[in-house]
Amino acid sequence: MHYDGMTFRPPYEAYSLLLQVTRGCSHNACTFCSMYRDVPFSVSPLEEIVDDIAEAAYRYPRARRVFLVNGDAFCLPTDALLNIAEMIHEALPTVESIGCYARITNIASKTDNELAALAQAGYADINIGVESALDDVLTFMNKGYTAAEAREQLARLNAASLPFNVNIINAAAGPNRIAEHAAANAALVNEAKPTLIFVSPLHVDPGTPLETLLDQGAFEECTLGQYVEEEIAFLEGLELDECVFFGAHVSNPIPANGLLPRDKEALLTILREGLANTPQEMRYSHPSKGAEGSLR
Repeated sequence: MHYDGMTFRPPYEAYSLLLQVTRGCSHNACTFCSMYRDVPFSVSPLEEIVDDIAEAAYRYPRARRVFLVNGDAFCLPTDALLNIAEMIHEALPTVESIGCYARITNIASKTDNELAALAQAGYADINIGVESALDDVLTFMNKGYTAAEAREQLARLNAASLPFNVNIINAAAGPNRIAEHAAANAALVNEAKPTLIFVSPLHVDPGTPLETLLDQGAFEECTLGQYVEEEIAFLEGLELDECVFFGAHVSNPIPANGLLPRDKEALLTILREGLANTPQEMRYSHPSKGAEGSLR
């Protein structure tokens, strides 16, 4: 199998077959992201993809899900994505669905008919980094779209019957706008109706533009306790049916994972009690300044 450099996938794709179809990220300019900084974007040669599918069919003949890597494989033209899906289903008939990372701009580049065709071909639960529902935060994070554009494109996925997951970044608006950010994010997600919400705190990773802005005093980082406070406020505002709430990444100060609406109150209890039982020196610490990054 061809895997160039660091390969990334969401934590809940741990048992998916990873098939590399691109290298790097077509955008690769988000203020907070360090994932592909040194990886020029390129599309994998077709012969590599063909060889990898053949090898996967030999090594993992009972695979049920394929996740296309890296960055945002949904940027590929529809014809290419359909061709890849056809090859996967022919070589691996047990595969039930195909996922990948996707940007809002990737969706916008495809027609309604193309999105419907991709859904018919087995694309489902694609992972979309929406991050925030506030336009100034999206601009600060250099996402390349507005909240209105995100709403429009997510609605188009629903119209095409193409299920999707969304990523929301807690504390991206800073410590003085926790309630505002949580409410805006909950409203967008309630409207979008994803199948899964991946919620995580804002990372200030070394070497990112965000680290420079933090050092310059142009961004104020939330404390670990404030991360949890915003996650609680966000979860309180969610009104969704049959949606997974995934807050159990290693970066989440207090892990919380369950199904909405069934587990909503249990999840809130976990977060509230975890925060209440946290020593003050941890609650008021900043991850980028030597804190462990977890309240577990």
